[in-house]
Formats: sequence, C-alpha cells, structure tokens
Amino acid sequence: MIVRSAILAVFAFSLPAAASAESLSVPFDFSRSAIGLDVTVKGAPLTMILDTGVDPSVVDLNRAETLGLKIDKTNSGEASGEGDAKEAKVFGATIDGLAIAGRSFPSVDALAINMDTLSASYGRRLDGVLGYSFLNGRIVLIDYARKRLGILDRPADAFSDVRRCTKRWTIPLNGFPDDNIPAVPDFRLGAASGTISLDTGSNGGISLYQSALALPGVSAALKETGESTATGARGGTKVKTYTLNAPVGFGPFTLPAGQAVTVRKTPGSDTRVANVGNALFAAMGLKMLLDYKNRMMTFYGACR
Repeated sequence: MIVRSAILAVFAFSLPAAASAESLSVPFDFSRSAIGLDVTVKGAPLTMILDTGVDPSVVDLNRAETLGLKIDKTNSGEASGEGDAKEAKVFGATIDGLAIAGRSFPSVDALAINMDTLSASYGRRLDGVLGYSFLNGRIVLIDYARKRLGILDRPADAFSDVRRCTKRWTIPLNGFPDDNIPAVPDFRLGAASGTISLDTGSNGGISLYQSALALPGVSAALKETGESTATGARGGTKVKTYTLNAPVGFGPFTLPAGQAVTVRKTPGSDTRVANVGNALFAAMGLKMLLDYKNRMMTFYGACR
C-alpha cells in the first residue's frame, strides 16, 4: 500500500433540476490554496484536505491512535510521492465515523502516517486527506470562485451552480496505468501539448516533469526565477521555479504567458508531462464537476 502522489487531484442540462436531498454543499478553506474541509471523526473536529492525487485516503497516525481508529500495524509499507526522506512508514487503517456538515459517511479505507511535516508546510494542524477511497463512486463539484465543495447525488444537482457558465468542456474521467489520479489530455504548453494529472492536493500551479522539457518550445520558453521547497508524503524537496513565456490551458480555458511553473526531478513520460494543481484552476475561475460515479468530468468557466 502506498500513497500515490504528493500532498502539498457530457452532461447537458435542459431544465432546472431540484437538488437531491442527498446532495451537500459546504465551504472550504482556500487560504493555503488547498481544499481544506472541517470534518468530524467519531465526533472530534478535524481538518482534512480533498486530494484527487492520493490513493487511498490518509489519516494522521497520532490522531488515529487517539481516536481509536483501526490501524493494522502488521500491514505496513513506504509512502511514495514528493520528498527526500529516506523513510516514510505507512500502515493500513480505516477512518470510521466520518461526517461533513453533520452528514455521516461510510468507513473510508486509509493509510496512517505521521503528518507533522505536512502540517508544518500547510501552516496549521492537518489531520488527514480524503483521497480516491473517498471520491470513488461519488460526484463532487469544486467551485474555486465561491470556495465551495458540493457532494452530489446526481450530475443534474450541479445545474443551479453552473447554468450561468458560458464555457464548458467534458471528457472521460480516466486515470493512468500506475494510479487513479485524473488524467487531462491535450494540456497546452505554448504550441506543444501533453497529458497532465489533475491534483487537487497540490496548492501549486504547473509542475513540469522532465519529459515536458522535450516538448517543442517548452525549454526555450522557461526563464529560471529561483527555487522553492515542495512538501509531500516523504517530506520536503527542492524544486527549481520558472516563468513560462507561453500561454497555457486546456479545452476552451487559457491563461496568458508568464505563469509560474516548477520543474520536478520526476522523469514523467509521453503519457504524463506535468502535474497541475489548485493555483491554476483557481486562476482560471473554474468549476469542476468530477463524476467518479459515471467516470466523467466537466469543467466550467466564464461563469456570470
């Protein structure tokens, strides 16, 4: 069992549809460019983030022990993802008694890991990450402009939130051969394009893999600006920062040249050239409907 990636991831509406009683809409904390949620576990208030890039989910080991959550110390492994730590031990666990805004959810498969380093990077106590084991089979609407998360019963329940959006792009919700993070094809980097991973657990924008540097015009468009520290499941690692002097985007959504990017040491491949996080989606003012139930995702923009 491993944590798959770093932690800091066509529906036509012709008539208005009343929201199902099963749908839930809650604000999220975006002060750290992450989708921070107030939840309770066994009645205890906790802070977790929503992360399309983590499989399964994650809970802080010390918090899990304090709450008496199930932890299988005989089922351990090493976390993968961002960071240079030599060891990042994880244990199989279960998040029981999860509730959001008073609504209870079934048990969530998770990995228990010491999250002290992640909490320090996040800027406040971080108790867990709701990843693929929570998202799988659900429909979520992430509204970056309003900073709200919808957990929907049906795609049509998003109608009132997206009906004033004049741009829309729908594609299948597919992962990669090695993990379940959503893949977005034909992401534009100037005149070049490639497939990127959609990572709502990243508070950054575009993180290029080494394979992106081989795309036509990408290396020439990069201007180095310094370096920063990226923190993931294996601690921190230094990454170089650049300005990309070329427009970027996907579908009908585009940002002008001058976007900040980082370049990872990760090789990447011809099927994955970059990882893209919340900073870019927020800059585009997107609403993202991630339908894990029907395996589709729709992006909305230019919303009035």
